[in-house]
Amino acid sequence: MILHKPFTILLDDWSEYLDSHDRSLLKEDMLQLAYKEYLIDLGYYSNQFILYVVKDYDWNTPVTKKYLQEEDIMNNLNKACDGVLYYYQNNNQYPD
Repeated sequence: MILHKPFTILLDDWSEYLDSHDRSLLKEDMLQLAYKEYLIDLGYYSNQFILYVVKDYDWNTPVTKKYLQEEDIMNNLNKACDGVLYYYQNNNQYPD
């Protein structure tokens, strides 16, 4: 998954869901990764997946918020991780 990146896994119920595809495991708090002042958060809200990138715990103004289909999640998780790392390598500018 994302273990090759320098992120701390704060919560990972996403892996259990991937292993079983048991829809009863879907909930708001599925996966949370941290790197410096950034959080990447994946949850299941009102029958859809939402991926957030949040800086400094400012949930009211996320850096990005994406509504995703299940088949697009892994690609978008990796893009979010790359975006956070890009921020630190390119003058603190998060890519659009």
